[in-house]
Amino acid sequence: MAKPKDKKAELKGKKKKKSVLREWIEAIIFAGIAAIIIRTFLIETFLIPSESMESTFLKGDMLIANKFVYWFREPKQFEPIIFKFPLDTYHPEPAERYAKLIRPIYWDKKNFFFKFYKRRDFIKRIIGAPGDTLQIIDKNIYIDGKYIKEDYVQHTDFRIIPREQGRLYINNEFMGSRDNFGPVVVPDSCYFVMGDNRDNSNDSRYWGFLEREYIKGIPMIIYWSMGDHHKIRWSRILKIPK
Repeated sequence: MAKPKDKKAELKGKKKKKSVLREWIEAIIFAGIAAIIIRTFLIETFLIPSESMESTFLKGDMLIANKFVYWFREPKQFEPIIFKFPLDTYHPEPAERYAKLIRPIYWDKKNFFFKFYKRRDFIKRIIGAPGDTLQIIDKNIYIDGKYIKEDYVQHTDFRIIPREQGRLYINNEFMGSRDNFGPVVVPDSCYFVMGDNRDNSNDSRYWGFLEREYIKGIPMIIYWSMGDHHKIRWSRILKIPK
């Protein structure tokens, strides 16, 4: 028969175990909530998926994006930005096939399995700001009739496509070609964005203006970079982009 002191010690030990377990659970929940808040409002990691911003950013660069900078100011002309691709749908399609659980997780009714879906993040540089009249003449940028010198741009295709040979439109209005485009006026709360690798970039020339609401933040630092065959680019690590 257990003595009263032994029972008290046993109960005390159980309470201590429960309190330790509770502390761990609370710590995990707190860490999860903190991570969600940080990722949603403050910073987020981002992988460069293509060559469209070379040579400023290389495919395989991993960035930390500053998302809170736009709490205090509006996007600046000629700065690189990260944004949600505006042509991606908010939910996977066809809509009747997928049931939202907790975004970005959906239930695929056809395959009876989970589906992860989120709109793609793009990175480009702001070229035209609200109210600007933008025109491209023989690959050169003109804003309100003034030539813009762009030290960050690279051209890999030395052909110049004449305006009349283009098939680019904005709001059903003919804009011209990749190399001879516009003129076009950037609407309020919108931006005209382009890749630094100007001849190999899917940007505003092809899909139109970027609305302010899609912009997430700016690249803050390259924290890791990996090229072909998993080769680490040591010289790019901790590089601050411009």
